Amino acid sequence: MKNLIKYLVFLILLYLLWFFVLGYFSFLLFFMFLSLLVLCLLLSIIPMRKTTITMEIQPHYCLRDENVTVTFYRQSRTPIDCGKIVIDYQIIDAFSKVVTKDHMTLDDQKQDVTIACPHCGHYIIQVNRIKCFDLLQCFSVTKKVSLQKSFDVMPHYYPVDIMLQQVHMYERQEDHPLNHQKGDDYSEIFEIRSYREGDELKHIHWNMSSKFQEFLVKVGSEPLQERWLLMMEYKENNDFYDEQFDYFYSVCVSLLKTNKTFEIVTSSHDPLQVQFVDSLDKLLVSIKWIMKNPIESLDFSLMPRSYCFIHGQNLEVHHQ
Repeated sequence: MKNLIKYLVFLILLYLLWFFVLGYFSFLLFFMFLSLLVLCLLLSIIPMRKTTITMEIQPHYCLRDENVTVTFYRQSRTPIDCGKIVIDYQIIDAFSKVVTKDHMTLDDQKQDVTIACPHCGHYIIQVNRIKCFDLLQCFSVTKKVSLQKSFDVMPHYYPVDIMLQQVHMYERQEDHPLNHQKGDDYSEIFEIRSYREGDELKHIHWNMSSKFQEFLVKVGSEPLQERWLLMMEYKENNDFYDEQFDYFYSVCVSLLKTNKTFEIVTSSHDPLQVQFVDSLDKLLVSIKWIMKNPIESLDFSLMPRSYCFIHGQNLEVHHQ
């Protein structure tokens, strides 16, 4: 409207100049600018209606306090492009709350927008409406679109000191007893076999070797593993839950560094859903799942065994 009003005011001034001065040049200026307005509008009607946009996000996840870049692309289906495109977008978190609502102007074929990420969580950038302007930026067509892309803001890692020996959460898998599988725990013997080149001498079973007159080697069983059950609540995006995500992630990484496997509660509904974690990739998948599907309230009566509940920067151990 501002551009259109400016253009109309300028036309009125030209008309007044022509009317009072009665000059041919004044009439020519008025006619030329009026014709230009009509011509540009006619040339822009089809491009304004057929032009749309696409968008991409890089990277799809970042650390907290870093930025992601959203790139908007113009998609023209006519030989002549329309004028600028005003894009209204909003960023929505996993709790369906609008975190940011803004707009940007696409003057060229593409335009980058930098989005700050101050809090951990799963976010969706959504575009519902665009305005396509004519070549003189005087008229526009409003179009409804449905575009959305998601990204995750991950927590930071820092070393934490966990007293593993103070927490006893051992559990055997009943269907497949661990001491019935090969492993490195020589306190439980899985089998006795003949010596092979490369076997360590400390694993030779000397009593049986002397009895059968050949070197026999002990094969250890799979050691008894610690299986932690970790869980946390996630109710909103703020500094408290940022610190909680940092601590939760740091505890998990510290366990993996000591070759400890564990499980993470990913849903508190009955039946309880857990994700087994034995690698960093699985840990990242689990944390992204928690960010996308927040557990706002845990039902501790559903816990099948002892568990660790992380609240803020505290780890609470509960024995069943």
